[in-house]
Amino acid sequence: MQITIEIPEDIGNQLQRNWQDVPQKLLESLAVEAYRNKIMTSVQVQQLLKFASLQETEHFLKQSQISLDYPQETLVQDKHTKTLADAFNELQQICIEEDYSLEIPSRQDRPNFFF
Repeated sequence: MQITIEIPEDIGNQLQRNWQDVPQKLLESLAVEAYRNKIMTSVQVQQLLKFASLQETEHFLKQSQISLDYPQETLVQDKHTKTLADAFNELQQICIEEDYSLEIPSRQDRPNFFF
């Protein structure tokens, strides 16, 4: 959805001088108010502001002086969420137990189709 707002020219110029990216600042303000009023979740804030991680979202909310609102179930679930490192360690252990070898080529030897 695209939303357009009109503001007086002098106010727009003043905002532009103080905030280099006015649209981003407006999105951040919207996200803060929506989260504060329980209209949006932290995941939705992350999506709206295009943050790479929930940690980045949490940092943003803390900087905005908002306490994080986590239901108890979410905290318990987050503690049990595996990280990539956990999964890799588990895979290594399975390879050792099953007498498999796990070879990972160095970054220089891997083709990278994105760059």
